[in-house]
Amino acid sequence: MSDLLVIDRPDARVLRIALNRPDKRNPFDTATRDAFYQVLDEALEDETVRALIITGKGGTFCAGGDVATMGSYNERTGSDRMLKNHIVVRRLHGASKPVVAAVEGFAMGAGAGLALLCDAIVAGQGAKIGFPFFNLGLVPDYGIAHTLPQRIGFGPARLILMQAKTLKSDEALKLGLFDDVVPDADVQQSALALAQKLAAQPAGAQTLLKRMLNAEPTTLEHALDLERSFQSLSFISTDHQEGVAAFKEKRAPKFR
Repeated sequence: MSDLLVIDRPDARVLRIALNRPDKRNPFDTATRDAFYQVLDEALEDETVRALIITGKGGTFCAGGDVATMGSYNERTGSDRMLKNHIVVRRLHGASKPVVAAVEGFAMGAGAGLALLCDAIVAGQGAKIGFPFFNLGLVPDYGIAHTLPQRIGFGPARLILMQAKTLKSDEALKLGLFDDVVPDADVQQSALALAQKLAAQPAGAQTLLKRMLNAEPTTLEHALDLERSFQSLSFISTDHQEGVAAFKEKRAPKFR
C-alpha cells in the first residue's frame, strides 16, 4: 500500500484510514485520492470491518486539494478530474458501513468535503473547517453543495459557501456541522469510541437505514415505500431474531 496512507485496526471491527502527508498538511491530491479509493473499496468489501474512521496524521485532517498542481486544467481535463473525484464521493457517501471523521487541525476545501461525506464528525477544540473555493475562483466540489445543506440547512450553507468562510470548532458545533467537539488530545479515542458503538449495531439494518436516508425521499409516500421494503427484509434477518431473543432474555444483543 502507498505510504500516502496509514491503515490500522484500532479495534477488531474498526478500520482507520489516515492521510499521511503531514509535511503538506495532508492534501487530497490525485495520488492520495486513488490510493484512498482502493483502501476504501477493500474495507467496504471486508466483512470483518464493521465501521471506518477517516483521519489525518500530524495533527491535520486534510488541507484540501494540492493548489500547486492546479491552474493548468482545460475543460476536458478538468471534467476528467471531477469524474474520478466523483467515484470516491459516491462510494463514500453510499458506504454500507458507518464512517466517522476524526478531525484534528484543518479540514479545508476537499478536506471539508471528505469529512461531510462521513456519517459523523468528531473534532478537536482546535479544529477548523473551511470552504475557500471562491478564493481560488472555484465552486465547491466533493459534493459539498449537497452535503453541507443536508447538515446545517440551505440558508446557512449558502452564506458560508458564498463568503468562503472558515469556521472554528465551536461555531461548527453550534451549526450542527460537527457532531462532537472534544479536547484535541482526545479526538482519536473519542472517534474510536463512537465507531465501536456503531460497529456493534446490526449490520443489515445499518446498511438499510443508510440507503433509506441517502434516497432522500421527497414525499411521505416515497418514505413509506422504502420503509415497507426495507423493514420486510429486516423482519427475516438473524439480527432481528437475536434482538428479540435478547429482549426476552433481558440481556444485551450480540449482533453478528
